[in-house]
Amino acid sequence: MTTPPPTSAEPLVRLSGVTYKHYGKTTPSLVDVNLSIQRGSFTLLVGPSGSGKSTLCMLLNGIIPHILGGKLEGQVRVDGQDVSAVKVQDLAHSVGMLFQDPEWMFATLQVEDEVAFGPENLRQDPDKIAEQVTRSLEYVGLNGLRKNLVWALSGGQIQKLGLASVLAMQPALIVLDEPTANLDPATTHAVHQLILRLRDEGKSIVLVTKDLDEFMAQADDLILLDRGRVLAQGTPREVIERHGAEMLDLGVWLPEPTEVGLRLKQRGLFHGQVPITVGEAADAFGGFHFLEGRTRPEVQTHGEVLIRAENLRFGYNKKSRALRGVSFEVRQGEIAAIVGQNGAGKSTLSKLLVGLLKPTGGDLTLFGRKARQWSVQDLANDIALVFQNPEHQFLTDTVKDELEYSLLAQGIDDPDEVHKRVQAMLKRLEISESEGHPFALSAGAKRRLGVATMLVGGRARLLIVDEPTYGQDKRLTESLMDLINTLRREGITVLMITHDMRLVDAHIDRAIVMADGEKVFDGTPSQLFSSPEVVERASLRPTALRRLTDELRARGKSVPHGLNTVDAFVEAMTP
Repeated sequence: MTTPPPTSAEPLVRLSGVTYKHYGKTTPSLVDVNLSIQRGSFTLLVGPSGSGKSTLCMLLNGIIPHILGGKLEGQVRVDGQDVSAVKVQDLAHSVGMLFQDPEWMFATLQVEDEVAFGPENLRQDPDKIAEQVTRSLEYVGLNGLRKNLVWALSGGQIQKLGLASVLAMQPALIVLDEPTANLDPATTHAVHQLILRLRDEGKSIVLVTKDLDEFMAQADDLILLDRGRVLAQGTPREVIERHGAEMLDLGVWLPEPTEVGLRLKQRGLFHGQVPITVGEAADAFGGFHFLEGRTRPEVQTHGEVLIRAENLRFGYNKKSRALRGVSFEVRQGEIAAIVGQNGAGKSTLSKLLVGLLKPTGGDLTLFGRKARQWSVQDLANDIALVFQNPEHQFLTDTVKDELEYSLLAQGIDDPDEVHKRVQAMLKRLEISESEGHPFALSAGAKRRLGVATMLVGGRARLLIVDEPTYGQDKRLTESLMDLINTLRREGITVLMITHDMRLVDAHIDRAIVMADGEKVFDGTPSQLFSSPEVVERASLRPTALRRLTDELRARGKSVPHGLNTVDAFVEAMTP
């Protein structure tokens, strides 16, 4: 049970008539925003990609306008202070923010030093700082690693360290912007439990996330943004009941049980309260029967072997073994995914495939030639890699120039041809700000630009995408997958590295599962989720839709196999 948030005459956060335009932009990112956040409340901030969520978060701790500049109209008050009139370092007493990539906020080398860094800059008493460091590290479960190097931590540990660094400053408000975007499902669940613990202890939290399964029923408030405007604010149930259909149209990620309820309402088949949790959905849909629905056919490909790994091994040093005898094949025309826990060796494997690393043992054959015979430059003509952090591959000052550079690097220099290809790719991936700086794009637009730079030349035979749904709303994810399926029909093989189990279940032909540097599974998504021992070892987690299906079967309902998407599930339901 959660305790209701305390009431206060003065909200912790109040935005009045706020309009904000980023430096160099012609259109505002926030438009006439009016909202308030109560002390001790847990608020979800949702909206489609580019709706202004990250911009709103950076208003709360003074990064906007003090660091990013731009034009701010209206008033932002946090903990009784006017953000425009208070320095960022002074606002740190009131607001702590965990960014999408917490490594950006790290300033020291050792775990305990990183946690102490914030309170030290706030000039707090040394004895108090030592106490807060220990308390914060114990809170997130990292006290045993306090002497470790920051850069030696796993992805999940880095997220927990970022949270500990925020907690140590004891702010009145904690702002979390996609804190689990790059974490495996089990670590995501652990971080979610920490957030819910903070909420139950009365902390004020603003959370941006697409992983809403564990939060919709727990949150006090939900704010819906679109194109910089607040469309709705209220309890999650109120907003879903009044604006659920609109949220579906906008592409907002919703819990799958909620989406099922909304889809059934649209068809006139369901008239009750839209469920939020798996348990509520099992109760609400207990009276439905299930017919054989439309399932995604499992693709069996017999194309040419493009990649063959045999007992592949790699170590960064004598003590570190990132890959331990991995064997697999990738054939032309497949859409495959490499999944597994943080630190399992997935990113190391992708670097081997593009020539950035060479195997230290075993054999890796790429397009019929041993990996050691390939140079990075030669492989770049056949393999395109979209990085987990797209910023790492941007080289120019505008979006258009970035695409043009990719074409020039491939020897395509005819001005008319370059213009035609650039415009076609911008339209295809819905990137509108061609003259803006790549770093100024939203997280989702950066991801799509990364894909665009790799595809615009049209020469790659294999596309590797690291975390393709990072920063993408549901609508853009479906658009990206439509593009990827088109590429498959054109003969391009796609290999994804992902933690998104909804993506794996709905779109992937084959999953290669990694754990502790080893391949522990290779098969279809249905086979994977029917192997609980593999799921547990690789720190994965079945989707909410699969958990709902299992719950309905446990209650005696006959639910056909293969209903791995909301659309297929709803089509199979009949009163």
